[in-house]
Amino acid sequence: MSDARNGENAPLAPLILVVDDQEWTSRSIESILQPRGHAVVRAYTGEQATQLVGKLAPDAILVDFQLPDMDGVEVVTQLRKSPTVSPTTPILMITSSNLTRAARLSALGAGAWDVLRHPINSEEFILRLDTFIRVKQGSDQLLEDGLSDPATGFYNAQGLLQRAREISADARRLERDVACVALGGDLFDEERAASRGDLTPDEVEVTAALRAVTRLSDAIGRLPSGEFVVLAPGADDAGALRLLDRMREALDEAGREVGRRDAIERLRTNLRGGYYATSAMSPADPEELLLRATKALRQAQAEEPGASFTVRAYEA
Repeated sequence: MSDARNGENAPLAPLILVVDDQEWTSRSIESILQPRGHAVVRAYTGEQATQLVGKLAPDAILVDFQLPDMDGVEVVTQLRKSPTVSPTTPILMITSSNLTRAARLSALGAGAWDVLRHPINSEEFILRLDTFIRVKQGSDQLLEDGLSDPATGFYNAQGLLQRAREISADARRLERDVACVALGGDLFDEERAASRGDLTPDEVEVTAALRAVTRLSDAIGRLPSGEFVVLAPGADDAGALRLLDRMREALDEAGREVGRRDAIERLRTNLRGGYYATSAMSPADPEELLLRATKALRQAQAEEPGASFTVRAYEA
């Protein structure tokens, strides 16, 4: 493993756990990471990986699809249950074979953020991994500052309001639009959200879909009511609708996997969305932006049940 620090007062280097029993693939990954200042720890089995994460709390984890003691997807499932692996810890799966669509969806459904194939393009790999790590470390700081929802790694209400103020200020300065999208449904657990407990299976699905369809510039929050909110700088009404359409597509894709169809269909039937967008010509206070999006959600929730993923724009 490389030195954890570049100097006495330098920040800790990103710690990467590589789970792979093949020596040549582990060494090839190590040869990419270590010269760029990443610390690398290796595990050769799924059992070793689950033991190590409890001691190390890595910034990112790379898992091979085929391990000697268990399937790589099962390893990802187990790692996601570890208290030292936060919802924002990036886990990437690696394979040397051509994957079926079902295998890829299984990996993503287990909690992997991406699937890579050997041989890896080193420049693209580093850029992608470092982006994921910055998101994770930023979320860790938010949690430390009390601005993050511990169950999802998204902003909590206080953090979302603070980010809304920053985004609104930038929008006024740059004269650009801002859209706000709110998502909720009967299957979300308000009591569990208020107690900062674990997510329900439906909330897990929505959390995964939001990570897949949003941009790094978007701010995602989870309110005490259990509802989710996305602030999308530079997006107008059409941009908000595109985001909601991508959510539908992400859920549709998840629903194609055997064993998840009924659960996803039930979620889609109960899910509701509301949105509101400001423009450079008609800016709104950040509090008003959030309020109007959640009011639009209430209007969608008032619709007759049975319609799949009803969406409404804000109406005064």
